[in-house]
Amino acid sequence: MSTQSQTEPQTDAPTESGLNETTMNLIALGAAIGANAERAFRAHQARLEALGVSKDDMIQAVNMALRVKGDPHQMMLALAESTLTEGGGCCGGGGCCETEGKEKGDCGDDCACEAEGKAKGDCGDDCGCAK
Repeated sequence: MSTQSQTEPQTDAPTESGLNETTMNLIALGAAIGANAERAFRAHQARLEALGVSKDDMIQAVNMALRVKGDPHQMMLALAESTLTEGGGCCGGGGCCETEGKEKGDCGDDCACEAEGKAKGDCGDDCGCAK
């Protein structure tokens, strides 16, 4: 990472890897999300702001990181529900709709259905939302 002072103009020159500094910091921002590294997240967010990167571009990087990070979680939740309960009922994890007062089919992003290739709200009886 560059050690420019705050008074020098910000550049987005290619690094030794050939990627520009914006790309490198967007990757690092996503990696910070994946690693739950708050200090790294804040450092790379500040660097991206100094480079003039929009909040929307940073949000896209964060959303990609969350999708990558969340897929294995959803797949493991679906595995636990399908192997530990009869009919794939709720295992008591944070993704269970009943614990939030929701009904079957009203799972939204908290449902393991997407990990099984089903659409949101199309959970049926084999989702964590079903009892």
